[in-house]
Amino acid sequence: MDPSLQSEPRPDTPAAGNALLWLTGTLALFGGFLVAVPGREAAGRTWLWVGLVLLVVGGVTFALALRSRLSYLREHPGD
Repeated sequence: MDPSLQSEPRPDTPAAGNALLWLTGTLALFGGFLVAVPGREAAGRTWLWVGLVLLVVGGVTFALALRSRLSYLREHPGD
């Protein structure tokens, strides 16, 4: 492969971690909203299940992103 076509390694930036936390946290909050307000009609039950899935997926990914972000901040205290 041509050496001029190789890309430089991407530096770690704190903004990427912040955006990931915000995105996954919002996903979990929206799932929680859908669980809390499912409605009394049959169609509301569908949104209840969608909300549960979003709440679980958002919560797990938020926890993993938070663990990774805190680890990054421990390694780079000035960021």
